[in-house]
This record gives sequence, C-alpha cells and structure tokens, in this order.
Amino acid sequence: NAELASEKDQRAATAGAAEQALSRLRSELSEQRRSQSVAHDRVNTLAVENAALARKLEEIERKASATASERADLSRELKASARTLDEAKARSATLNKAYEALLREKSQLAAADAAKNAELEKTRKAFEEVQTEIARLTGARGIYTVQNADSLSTIAAFFYRNGNRWPDIFNANSFLIEGPDRIYPGQVLVVPK
Repeated sequence: NAELASEKDQRAATAGAAEQALSRLRSELSEQRRSQSVAHDRVNTLAVENAALARKLEEIERKASATASERADLSRELKASARTLDEAKARSATLNKAYEALLREKSQLAAADAAKNAELEKTRKAFEEVQTEIARLTGARGIYTVQNADSLSTIAAFFYRNGNRWPDIFNANSFLIEGPDRIYPGQVLVVPK
C-alpha cells in the first residue's frame, strides 16, 4: 500500500510537472501566435506602403519624362532664338553700315533731295527696329539713339549713373562698333541691363 501510495505521489508530481510544462508550452505557443499575427499585420502594412511607393515612383517617372520633353523643347527654342539673334545682329550690322554711309552722304550734300531723305528715314527705322529686336532677344534695357557730343561713357553715365560701365555698351554693340570712339549721331545702340 505504501509503495502504491509513494508511486501515486510520484506520478502525481510527474503529472503536475508535465501539466506545468504543458501550460508553459501553451503560453509560448499563444505568444508565438500573437507575434506571428503582429508580423503578419506588419507584412500587410509594408505591402500597402510598397504599393503606394510604386505608384509614387511611376508618377515621378512620368514627371521626369515630361520634364525631359520640356527641356528638349526649350533647348530647340533656345537654338532657334540664338539663330534669330545672330540673323538680327548680321542684319543690324548691314543696316548700320548703310545708315552710316547715308548719313555721311547726307552731311556732304548741302541739300539732300526728298528721295534720299526718304531712303535715309526708311533705313533708320529699319535699323531701329532690328536693334529693338536684338535688345528684346538679349534681355537688354532697351535702345538709345546717339546724340551730338555723346560718347560711350556719357551714355553709360546716363543709364547706369556710372561712366566707367561704357564697356558694357561697347560689348553689347561690338558687332556694330569698330572702336569705343567710333560712334556717330543717329546711330542706334543696344543698352544692356
């Protein structure tokens, strides 16, 4: 009887230990399930974030493509403007020489006839229009018609309040002026900003 009682106690202790171990295993299993559920939720959240990021990436790629297209268009426009500017400068230089020659011819003749005056005025207007276009294309301040006793430094002093800035005007009109002292009354100059 005593042996059976002892064996019963041992089995009860073993069963209790086994039950405690089983209870711990159930707790661990429950904790693993909660962790697995949290991980599953995190994976779902990351999948949603990944899809949103993929959409953003597609949008950015579309915008980059549109920007590249705009840049190509602007580059073509810039090249066209540069060609227009070069053509206008060449035309202005030609008209400048014709205008200068006609002014010299006018000053040499005591009484210029009406046809010469009309041709002179027509050339002056065309010269002024081309210089205005050059000023617009280069983003200049505007144009200025040289008066008697003007020099590049007096023109610079008038526009910039600084006569030492005459090289700015000279450089903007270098396609017309052979030297800083080679301007003449009636000549139309581009005045840069």
